[in-house]
Amino acid sequence: MTRLRRPLIGLVALFTLAIALDRIGVGRGPDAIGTHVYGLAALTVTAPLVMGRLRRAHSLTLPLMALTAYVVAGLFTASGITSPGYDVYVASTEIAFLVLAAVLSRRVAQTLADIEDTLGQVAFGGSPAIDIESANAAGEIHSEMARSRRHGRPMSLTVLTPLPTEFNDAVARAAAEVEKAVRERYVFGKLSRAVGEQLRRSDLLFEHRASGRLFILSPETDEEGTDLLVRRVVAAAGKAGIPTAAGSASFPDQAVGFEGLVAQAEQQLGARLAPAPQLHAVQAGASR
Repeated sequence: MTRLRRPLIGLVALFTLAIALDRIGVGRGPDAIGTHVYGLAALTVTAPLVMGRLRRAHSLTLPLMALTAYVVAGLFTASGITSPGYDVYVASTEIAFLVLAAVLSRRVAQTLADIEDTLGQVAFGGSPAIDIESANAAGEIHSEMARSRRHGRPMSLTVLTPLPTEFNDAVARAAAEVEKAVRERYVFGKLSRAVGEQLRRSDLLFEHRASGRLFILSPETDEEGTDLLVRRVVAAAGKAGIPTAAGSASFPDQAVGFEGLVAQAEQQLGARLAPAPQLHAVQAGASR
């Protein structure tokens, strides 16, 4: 949140300073900064929030657009760049105000977009789709096209788009699902942090998001040490407000493979809980 807090504070401070300068004057009396400049600054702050292209554009694009608008607006105002009363020092103040507003607003918009993407990934995991406007996508597309041409191999392209009415209905239905998913991920993260604080450096903590399971692999730990660990992590989870059940198994006394350890530990959890997850990646790695 610091990335968002700093540019926001900067924007508030910038507008506060501009208003203060406007009151005391900078060689022009109480109208040091023209009214039209405040309007341009407001548009400059709003533009990257509503236009994704401005967030992704070069860092100089928005300041240059603001300066261009300032020059054009000055042609039609009494105190503008073509007026007899044009003051270089006042213009410098107005230009600095606009440029700083452009830089800070772009940072705010980028940070908000990053937060939005992060929340989506936290709740649902990253999308497997690559942004077709990205440089990475362009490279992949050109490489595949060149490979097909070079080797004379077939290739196809399929374009999918949701039907507008049905898509809007699905969005409306998803509101409750989104809220539930975000809350579940928050609570699961809180549990992970509470448990992780009780582990040794040698302990390994894994998560299985689909089932809400945490797995702690503790090397060099006998049954007595495991019992102590279980008591600690269950107590920590309870203090975090997330009562937790735990089951454990020891190698090699109870099982000689990871899948066997999971099965033995799951038996202690009881049938009232969610079914044991299928750990496909672990099983695939074991079969190699």
